[in-house]
Amino acid sequence: MTGERQSGRMRIQYLQAMLNQDVGYFDIDTSTGEIVNSISTDTALVQDAISEKVRGFNLMCNHIAEL
Repeated sequence: MTGERQSGRMRIQYLQAMLNQDVGYFDIDTSTGEIVNSISTDTALVQDAISEKVRGFNLMCNHIAEL
């Protein structure tokens, strides 16, 4: 859940940053599909990493609570 929220925020911020670029920024040899794929891939990696860290933290807390 936390990872999903964070990746959603990242997507919004990424899109806002892209829309704030000068027109010349888009004159590079990059297609729209490559940009969209990059956003999706990067945010999915962050989401997975955050979710894994939260899961590990929860397991650690449960283990400590059992002591």
